[in-house]
Formats: sequence, C-alpha cells, structure tokens
Amino acid sequence: MPLDRPIPPFYCCYLLRSTIRPSSVYVGSTPHPVRRLRQHNGEAKGGAVRTSRPSLRPWEMTCIVTGFPSHIAALQFEWAWQNPHVTLHIPPESRIQHATQKKRSGQPKRPRHSVTSLISNLHLLLRVPSFSRWPLQLRFFSQDVYKAWLKWCKTATEPIRDSITIIQDFPPSDLVSDNESGSPKRKKAKLTHGIAKLIVDYSNEKPHVEKGKNIVDFEREGSCAICHGELEHDAGIYTICPNKACESVSHLTCLSHHFLKDEEDALIPVKGHCPNCKAEIRWVDVVKELSLRIRGQKEVEKLLKEKRVRKGKAVTASQATNIDTEEDEDDDELENEIEMLREGNFGRMGTDMSSTWHEIDNSDDSDTESIISNTSKAKQATSYKGVQAIGLKTVIEDTDWEDAEIID
Repeated sequence: MPLDRPIPPFYCCYLLRSTIRPSSVYVGSTPHPVRRLRQHNGEAKGGAVRTSRPSLRPWEMTCIVTGFPSHIAALQFEWAWQNPHVTLHIPPESRIQHATQKKRSGQPKRPRHSVTSLISNLHLLLRVPSFSRWPLQLRFFSQDVYKAWLKWCKTATEPIRDSITIIQDFPPSDLVSDNESGSPKRKKAKLTHGIAKLIVDYSNEKPHVEKGKNIVDFEREGSCAICHGELEHDAGIYTICPNKACESVSHLTCLSHHFLKDEEDALIPVKGHCPNCKAEIRWVDVVKELSLRIRGQKEVEKLLKEKRVRKGKAVTASQATNIDTEEDEDDDELENEIEMLREGNFGRMGTDMSSTWHEIDNSDDSDTESIISNTSKAKQATSYKGVQAIGLKTVIEDTDWEDAEIID
C-alpha cells in the first residue's frame, strides 16, 4: 500500500456522552462518525471497550472538531484533548487542569473529566499556537453542550480565532444566538442536522479537482500569477485557484508568501486573496486539491467516475456506512498500519520525524502512549515537499483507545 496519501476528505475528533449517565464522557477520533457511533452503541462490530457497558448505552455524539490536515494531526489533537494536564501543546501556566497524584508508573494521573472540563480545555486547545491556525471547524449536535461552550466563552481570557468556524447543527428552533457568547457574530455555515448528513468524501472538491486536472493534462499552466515566471509542465509544485471562473496558477511558495505578506511571524497561511480574481480563498482548499493532484491519483479516479449514489451528490456519513466501496481490499493493510501506530513503529511506516510541531508527551493510563508515547517517538511531521506542516499521510480508520477515560 502506498504510504503517501492526499489530505483525507474528513477526519474528526468527537465528544461522546452517555444518554443514561450524562456524567460519563469519552473522547475519540474517526473518519466515519456514523459508523463509529454505531460501534460505540453496539450496533456494529468494533468500538472501544470503555464504551461497551450496557449501563452507559446509548451514547450521543455531542460535538466534533473537523478540518484536520491528516490522521496524525487528528490523533495529536485527540491526545492533547484527553490529556490537557500534561500535553506540551498547553504551557503549564495556562493549564486549566493539573495532575494531582502519581501512579506506580511515576506518570501523572489524568484528572477526571466532565463535559464542562472537556469543553473548557477544547476552547484552550483551539487558542494555543499549535492548533489555532489549523483550518478547524467546531460543530455542535447538542444544545446544552453548545450552551456550556457559550458560557465558557464569556469567562475565557481570550477568544478563539475567527478562522475557526462554529456551527450549531441541531434543529432551527433550538438554535442559540451567537450574541450570547459575547463575541463577534460569526458567519454561519449551512445547517445539515446531525452526523448522518456530514459529507465524508471528496465530493466538495470535485469541481476544483476537475479544473486542475484539465489545466495540467492539457499543459495550460502558463506563468505564475505572482512572480510571472514560466510554469514548466511537471517541473514544480503549482497551486490552482479554487474559484470556478478563475484559472490562476502559482508556485506554491509564491502563493504562500503572497498570503503571508502581512504576517511577519507566521509560517503557514490561513487564507488570502487570489492574485488574479481577488476572491478570498482558504489555504487548506488550495492544498487539498494539490495533494489530490500529486498523491491522490486513485482517489481522483474514483471521484471523477460515475458514482453508485445519485450523480453530483456528495456521500454523507450515513451513506458511507451502507454503500459498497472499492476500498474493502485495503482493510487488512489499514489495520496493520493502525497497529504500527499503536506500537510506536513509526520508522517502519516511513514517517518523517523532523518537526517538534508534533511533539507530544507521555501519559499514564491511555493506550495513546502506545501510539505517541513520548517526545523521542513523537516528533512527527505531517508535511510533504513544499507544504509545511500540512499532512499528507495515509488515512487510517477509527481509533480504539480503550483506556480513554470514562467518568462514572
């Protein structure tokens, strides 16, 4: 199986809560939230042992964080969310929770979590430099959890970046005014009502991918829209504007510098304006198409050929769990890769260990330490040539960290 893959179409970290015992919570990550929730509730094979107790089922998915540039990035965020008392992403002086005692292993014991503690630490993680510039989206499915979020926003020392989208994904009658948060009103995305309607494939990228393929296949790259240098075919890494009516092509580095011209200390752009059509575009959209073009030939072929679902319609999370795919043959290999990650065998997977951006420390009672156990094993880079800190690794399946804390 190829080790280099494009940016995954969907990957999320999620917060589960028991509907029987609301004080019991669980944090995990997955590329298929509908399937994963069915596993947690015993309706499908798989799922974490800690969520298998009948006395806690059924579970509800109260909120998710999406927009991760790779599965490694999602695992990194998940671990930090589970272990806010020791993660190096949060400075000691900024921590909301602290380890209060040692276990026999000598490692700090994870504090007991609740919805309130996890929401407050989520707000903190979305503000720290490690994650604040990522193209993340926070989506709520539970009204009371969203209200807990708004309550914390009022007391937090600083707001999260405007580039992080907050969405209320419950019926319109249950919507809570953004003004209650005391922060500037955000631009709302279209509501889709629940995890079953989430788009988990590359359908949203299809127009951009088709345009990019047409430009490259017919060698119409032309000249860089920024430096005006000739763009030789297959001789560099070029970005293409996602807007339908614009065929602006630029060197990756040129576009990056163009987006960062007013940000002296930043390394990774968040968004900017196309040098040709002047429309605002997100860096992640440009890079996702680029990753598909360079490393996703198989995914592009599937995206552009006739689908089993209605033509032109995106695959939702519920459809993804029911329709047949051509990826069944890869399941065993994916499981092997998951086990490699859990065992910490990054070298066998060809993982580049060159960036402290992915530095994660160890903890006490989580399976996560088998995946990312300490800073000597966890200096991972989810970057590819020319794209700093944007992950293009293999998309893996759901995590199954059985020791993720459940509060009784």
